[in-house]
Amino acid sequence: MTTETSLIEVEIPHRTQIPVLRKWLSFGSGVGIEIGLSSLFVTLTKIRPNGIQILDALEILRYRERPAAEWGADFQSFLTKNKIRHLSATVVLPTTDAVSRSLSLPGVPDKELASAVNYQLDGLHPFAEEEAAHSYSRLAPPHSANVSIAIARHAVIEDYATIFDEAGVAVAGFVTPAAAIYSALRILQLPPAESFLAIHEDERGLLVYGETPVCPLYCVPFGQDAGRAIGAASSQIRLPDDAPIARLAALLPHTEKLQLTPPLSYAASLVSALPSQCLKVNLLPEARRKTISPWRWVPSLILLLALMGLGLALAYVQDYENHLLLTRLDAEIAKFKAPLASAKTLEKQIIDTRAKVDYLRTVAGYPRQDLDSLRELTRILPVNAYVNRLDLTRTNVVLAGEIDQAADLLKLLDSSPLFKDSEFASSPGRSAQGKEMFNIRANREFPMLSVPAATPVTPQLPKNPISPQMPPGASK
Repeated sequence: MTTETSLIEVEIPHRTQIPVLRKWLSFGSGVGIEIGLSSLFVTLTKIRPNGIQILDALEILRYRERPAAEWGADFQSFLTKNKIRHLSATVVLPTTDAVSRSLSLPGVPDKELASAVNYQLDGLHPFAEEEAAHSYSRLAPPHSANVSIAIARHAVIEDYATIFDEAGVAVAGFVTPAAAIYSALRILQLPPAESFLAIHEDERGLLVYGETPVCPLYCVPFGQDAGRAIGAASSQIRLPDDAPIARLAALLPHTEKLQLTPPLSYAASLVSALPSQCLKVNLLPEARRKTISPWRWVPSLILLLALMGLGLALAYVQDYENHLLLTRLDAEIAKFKAPLASAKTLEKQIIDTRAKVDYLRTVAGYPRQDLDSLRELTRILPVNAYVNRLDLTRTNVVLAGEIDQAADLLKLLDSSPLFKDSEFASSPGRSAQGKEMFNIRANREFPMLSVPAATPVTPQLPKNPISPQMPPGASK
């Protein structure tokens, strides 16, 4: 079992292979405040792509006992001395006032993340539902399926927010030690290993922080026994035997003055300086957050404008060549616009003419179809049938007259290929001569009759033509 004494002697190599763009966008200054039992620890840092510099540090004693305006004036004097009065501070809440939890939510999209967190929130804290405030954020890849959640009582947050407001301290956010350490370990560097354990000792006791593939974020307070704390934490997060274990100050981004300031206050200052590269965990209500100066974005904006200018310069040659090519293509297209318009007009005329021809062909067949129907009626009607009314339309035929048996007439009509669905339009009656009076309606059929094409006839001339007027034996 590793003891507290051996932890001090361990040196962990830092991994600094971060993306180049992210490194060169690392510009900012920040103020971090750690809330102690009776004091406030303030750290002021400046981050540049070539490293981190601790500008100054301040300890505000007995902040609960003294008037807020008094120690608030000391804080403002501290900022004035360093010429950064515009900065807003990031405050690390004590582990006794804020609970840090993590959830594994694989496959949950960002738009459904809030619902998934709220669904499991009640089982993550001991507070009543109406008393708890929470904030969450996805972890950095490759653990983006895990979510870090910070939970605290509304009353506690309001109490601290009121204290800082009375002191005139601009606060941008309240974070947990877990969120501050996790974010600080990724400023201008990568975590020291895939699995590691860090120990921090302060006036409240031991704080154990660790990361493993099984538990990407672990931060729990323990008692004063470092050996027991390491053993319990290692078993909970399944820490490998060869994983590094060191003090928290040895794992944070290295600076020369790190030993002069508390690690949690230093980590909070890094979060304050580069909030865009940190976890989006913030327990301070949005209405009470104080925004920081927009001047912190000036270096990043200048670099962005320079990169945009370089990109435009590189793309200019290609754009110019594309412009010349498009000009030539437009000239070629213009040559064919007039012929194309004429072709479209001619095509439309052909379509219209074809429709007219088809219509004329259809209409030309109407008389023949009507004559065929009349001829068919003449053929199928019995000799004893007398028709006194015949209505012939394009769709049906109506017959009215007298016959001996009207029912037989329906069968005759249905048996014809030119009529179908024959029926009585009205009930048959009897005439004075004793015949049945009928009124029959039938639908007309128009079978497709193939008309053979006319075969041209070539006259055959005799081999020895003889005039028919000449008698036999007469000389020519």
